[in-house]
Amino acid sequence: MLYPQLLAAVLIYEAVHLLAEFLMKRPPGGRCNAVVIMPTRGDKDLGRFAGYVDFVVVDSEAAAERAEAAGLRWVLNKYRGKSGALATALETIDADLYVFIDDDAYPGEWIGLLKGMCGRFATAYRWVLDRLQNAFSLGGFDWMVWPATRFLYGGAMTVPAARRADAIEALKKCPVDDMALTALAERIEVLPLLIPMDPAEGTWEFSVRQAVAAKLGNLTLWAVELIYYWAWTIFAFFFPPLFAVHAIRTALRSRRALGEVDWLQVLLSPIERPLQAAIFLASAFKRCFTWRGAAVCKKCRITRQTARTSTGV
Repeated sequence: MLYPQLLAAVLIYEAVHLLAEFLMKRPPGGRCNAVVIMPTRGDKDLGRFAGYVDFVVVDSEAAAERAEAAGLRWVLNKYRGKSGALATALETIDADLYVFIDDDAYPGEWIGLLKGMCGRFATAYRWVLDRLQNAFSLGGFDWMVWPATRFLYGGAMTVPAARRADAIEALKKCPVDDMALTALAERIEVLPLLIPMDPAEGTWEFSVRQAVAAKLGNLTLWAVELIYYWAWTIFAFFFPPLFAVHAIRTALRSRRALGEVDWLQVLLSPIERPLQAAIFLASAFKRCFTWRGAAVCKKCRITRQTARTSTGV
């Protein structure tokens, strides 16, 4: 009977993963000419970003007026969508390091830490300020622990100037900014913290979109996660200590995000893996997802080999 062996494998992995996450250290920082750039659209209040953001990339006169009212410099997007906004910034602004953040983030110390990631692709992950959305979203941080499975989270990521031309080309080819830039990065540094973010509209739609994006980005890893989430969910009902291990992980992550334990999020931690299992299963039946009004149905075909050749790295 395989049940004891499979349960043992899940327990060992959970223990090793929890230890590895606990031991994550802040990458060493440096000093360089780093600029913080934020694409925005709609009617977001930009006041909270004053003193943190150097440039806002806008898509309308109204957004430009809001940026000016908040005391922020702005650049008009020459292309379409968020990838176009980032490409516009890279073409227009000179810097040693480009720090891209989203307008639903809450600025803080993490921006300064990203500015210190000179010469490197680096990222931090999100803590969604909606506990149900966050219960699903926290699964993404699992991938950040291991170097081989890391990705650039579009809400907080850096691009070194040495890869500027490649990044512009990749962003023009791919409408999903973090997928485009992750394809360029041979190595990604991760800050061991989570950034408070406003929730997205539509919890189910948001969650399924993220799962489909994960499938398109790395089909093998998505399949492994789908199987693992379901195995964990089944085993946990027969071996409740798994819920305790996961509660510890959620408590650790809330401290990384908020500086204190979010006990309500910890109380919700038993639903995290079952929720992730259900949403990943739902994503198995979807071929595309919608991003900024455009349907995305395939992985961005950007190779690291091509990028190294074009930059001479």
